[in-house]
Amino acid sequence: MAKRPKYTMRDVARLAGVSISTVSAVVNNKGIVSAELTAKVEKAVKAMAFSPNEGARGLRSGRTHIIGLVVPDISNPFFVEILRGVEDEAIKNGYEVMVCNSNDQTALQTRHLNALHAQRVDGILLAPTDSYAAREVLTRDGAPIVFVDCVPMKANVNCVVTDNYQASYEAIRYLIGLGHRKIAVISGRPVHSTSIDRVEGCRKAMQETHLPFREESLHQGDSHIDSGYRLGLNLLQSPEPPTAIFTLNNRMALGILRALRELRIPCPEHVSLMSFDDSDWAEVFSPSLTAIQQPTYEIGKRAVGLLLQSIQPGEEECEAEPRQIVLKSSLLIRGSTANAIQA
Repeated sequence: MAKRPKYTMRDVARLAGVSISTVSAVVNNKGIVSAELTAKVEKAVKAMAFSPNEGARGLRSGRTHIIGLVVPDISNPFFVEILRGVEDEAIKNGYEVMVCNSNDQTALQTRHLNALHAQRVDGILLAPTDSYAAREVLTRDGAPIVFVDCVPMKANVNCVVTDNYQASYEAIRYLIGLGHRKIAVISGRPVHSTSIDRVEGCRKAMQETHLPFREESLHQGDSHIDSGYRLGLNLLQSPEPPTAIFTLNNRMALGILRALRELRIPCPEHVSLMSFDDSDWAEVFSPSLTAIQQPTYEIGKRAVGLLLQSIQPGEEECEAEPRQIVLKSSLLIRGSTANAIQA
């Protein structure tokens, strides 16, 4: 297969019948060019499938106009929706996005960060695999970083997160309002700031209503489907099964639904189910899933905006303290929760 020829600005200028400086002004969006000449250049660019040399332009400007995004599970709809927000906002501001999946492995996350730094990205958005290990990221020099969803423990950083504590608190209060007293909470790994905050919100809601938050109330998963399924089987077949289960992410909720189906336990007639994170399938599943809807697309957009402030700081922002943007979620009540059966 013949290689596609690599055209230059000189070639584009010749086809458009304009000067090279005019092509440069149009391509780089610098300078004032008449509408007629702009149309000629754009037509030539399209005809030749011309793409400016980003590497050379980056060397001249000191920027690559590329940002990196590292997430722990690209198959999770939560991170897919964040990516949509990131990409839309980045493109709007003239940036491209390099996406890396750490597969929930700290070593792989480090490898991706090293690769992004080697590519001279202008900034990085990071959803870390571990809030404790993430502190090490702060010690390295390189591109500015904004954390999304999960943040380093006890560190003041630029981040965009959901108010996980308040969302879980309100969710448990809702279940208690339905008459549930035997509530099981299935959490993610305790090395995630998100899991820690969500568990504390659950604990506070139960303590306020004088319900014990004992060891049998909290069950640790790993935010993946299999752990929800395994814990669901154990809970639903225990001598005193819960009347309500709250999973602290959507993947584990899928595991619980699988366990309910296999055991032929009707939901919500025998047990109510609620999940942190909403997904497209949640509304069409039977029963439709009561869930906490996070502003995932908005998280991605706001994270890019915050990162660009670090990449292109104004005078008032040069010495600014790190910003923590905390967004509110919504509780979507559907068919998987109902009043508790009174013994």
